[in-house]
Amino acid sequence: MRAWVDKHLPRRTLLGQTLRKLRRFYLGNLNKEYIAQAIKDTRKGDCNRCGMCCELIYKCPFLGRDAQNLPFCRIYGDLRPANCRNYPFDAVDSEIDTCGYSFTPKSGK
Repeated sequence: MRAWVDKHLPRRTLLGQTLRKLRRFYLGNLNKEYIAQAIKDTRKGDCNRCGMCCELIYKCPFLGRDAQNLPFCRIYGDLRPANCRNYPFDAVDSEIDTCGYSFTPKSGK
């Protein structure tokens, strides 16, 4: 699956970003078990508050900046959409090179 994604969804293109955004929306709302398992099994690290994930394709209207110009979510918590709350949930979803999260290969594969 990973090879197909790398070949057909180039990271730096609008099409690739749009298709990954649709994938995030679909999985975040209709396959929550996959996301929970992917995060548990492969995601390492922490958010470094760069805010770049809030500006993929378009700038999120809920993105704010504090006095130190650090980004924050104005609807953080239960109102925040699933695709934002879980970004990035697997290596396919991760498209920001400087993100604080990294991924380890699933064991047994």
